[in-house]
Amino acid sequence: MTEYMDLRSITLMPRSLYSLLITVLAPFFVLRLIYKSLREPNYRRQWWRRFAIGLPKRVKPGAGVIWVHAVSVGELLAIAPLIERLLAEWPDKALLVTNTTPTGSAQTQSLFGDTVEHTWFPFDMPWVTGAFIRHWRPELIVMVETEIWPNLLASANAQRVPVALVNARLSARSARGYSRLGQLTSTSLNRFELIACQSKSDARRFKKLGVEAQKLMVVGSIKFDIDLAARRVELDKITDELGDVIKSRPLWAAASTHPGEEKLVIDAYLALRERGLETRLLLAPRHPNRTPEIIQLLQRKGLNVQKRSESVPLAANTDVLLIDTLGELSAFLGLADAAFIGGSLVPRGGHNPIEAAAWGCAVITGPHVINFATIVRDMERDGAIRMVADEHQLADRLASVWLDDNDVDEAQVARRFIETRRGATRRQLDLLRSLLV
Repeated sequence: MTEYMDLRSITLMPRSLYSLLITVLAPFFVLRLIYKSLREPNYRRQWWRRFAIGLPKRVKPGAGVIWVHAVSVGELLAIAPLIERLLAEWPDKALLVTNTTPTGSAQTQSLFGDTVEHTWFPFDMPWVTGAFIRHWRPELIVMVETEIWPNLLASANAQRVPVALVNARLSARSARGYSRLGQLTSTSLNRFELIACQSKSDARRFKKLGVEAQKLMVVGSIKFDIDLAARRVELDKITDELGDVIKSRPLWAAASTHPGEEKLVIDAYLALRERGLETRLLLAPRHPNRTPEIIQLLQRKGLNVQKRSESVPLAANTDVLLIDTLGELSAFLGLADAAFIGGSLVPRGGHNPIEAAAWGCAVITGPHVINFATIVRDMERDGAIRMVADEHQLADRLASVWLDDNDVDEAQVARRFIETRRGATRRQLDLLRSLLV
């Protein structure tokens, strides 16, 4: 419930008051879209569809519709294996994918093209969610991770459409916030037919918020079910485009970085240079629209930068390849010897370290990992990730990747950690199937 308003700052609210408040605030949501469109124009694109006005007609054949909502790029990539299995195993049904952000929308189109129906996620007002569901008439609604929208759930319940929350996670901080909403939270959560949790800790937090025990299943994270075979095809294409020079220096990645974090990463890069290590950095900001400011920062530090979007061979003197495209980060991780996972040296909660581990990178994170606390804890326990406190420790850790003689094959440790946790996609698919019977 975080893209349009932060309900966690409101206490003990009945749904009627919530509905009134979110309806009154609707003009501000539009103004927010306009404001955000100043930097990312696609926020203005077909904004009226967020009010269930002018929704597209269904174009895909099929006996029914399954609606999957993934807010943005991270959620979509997390759920992509499940979407692929839904398409493969239920070809008689159409699949509707909704997003909230333009980057999520672009990623949906990049990954799935015209194999799915696609539009914006509706604002959570009763008349909007009700109209949206009546238009698409889904047989099943699938929400991802922490998408808990009271009016959508109430509208689905009124129209007898089952809703599942898959790959569900709930941090301790989020649980404390939702607990302040009292009955609104517990009533809304119990409108899910199923909450498929990533871990026992997530399930315990949901249960503490009042979720009926029979609705909770611990199935693991879909994010472990990574199809590296498909990514290797993309990796080979990228390598051919960039040329052999990409392999001419030790290579490391900074994945999904946030404002303030790029400076720390660059300082670590320069510290490596001072030690005589001429590395090359694959820098992938979480939001590619920040590319101009990042380029200015790199140039002020005297570094040669090249944008991936230019689609030209890599120059030999390029220090930093800026990944300003969508959907390619995973493949680029396959090139790297080491990967720093962004959003963790600044207080943004961290991002998914699983793909880097699956490729066999030396995986590094900062201390701010609340979004993936359980996964990082388990990876640390198994020696599949290292945590650093600042840019100095980041440089030390990176230097050890190439300079130290390590008895432990960290790449093998990371891969083994992933392999032992696969299977969540199949388990969640079977649970969803039971809701359609």
